[in-house]
Amino acid sequence: MLNIFLNILSFCVNSISVRLKPKEISNDSDLIPQIKKGDKVAFQMLVDRHKRRAFYAALGMVSDRDNALDLTQDAWVIVYSSMESFHDGHPFYPWFYRILMNLCKNFLRHKKVVDRVVIGSINDEWIAEIEGNVLKPESLVEEREAKALVWKAIECLSPEHKEVIILAHFENLSYEKIAELTGVAIGTVMSRLYYARKKLAQQIGQYYE
Repeated sequence: MLNIFLNILSFCVNSISVRLKPKEISNDSDLIPQIKKGDKVAFQMLVDRHKRRAFYAALGMVSDRDNALDLTQDAWVIVYSSMESFHDGHPFYPWFYRILMNLCKNFLRHKKVVDRVVIGSINDEWIAEIEGNVLKPESLVEEREAKALVWKAIECLSPEHKEVIILAHFENLSYEKIAELTGVAIGTVMSRLYYARKKLAQQIGQYYE
């Protein structure tokens, strides 16, 4: 059942993983000193480099465009006001990412998300025809139902487990990169991802049973 789930999840994210993959970002370290001196143009350049990736990271966590936008903007406000505490020479995005994820996790812990919007601007046709024997004919469901089922299962995860699923399957990051972003050990990343996948597979398995 776990293999079936992974096939479905891989299929669902295939059409959006490219848009979530950020362009190579360089020279953040050149902007930081200018921002610390109050250069708003430099800060806007920093925001422009990371805003798309940051928005999708928040959207994957809270599953609502408006809330994701608000949380991302809140994170940038915190970053701007806290820039003096940033250590020069360190990579910027992991520091920013943790600020953003703390906001998202606090949001999820204090507010039950009722409405969900699928990541990005994907419409109902974003899933192509399921091929092969990923789903057997007798248990085949409509594409829209399969998509909704995967997202419903993801939303049931704890914030920490949801985070690693999004980073691993939507941003296609390695264990090492996930550990760098989240600030936890690689072993913890592997453990969280294992239990997250297992939980998702169990939920999807219950549906097919």
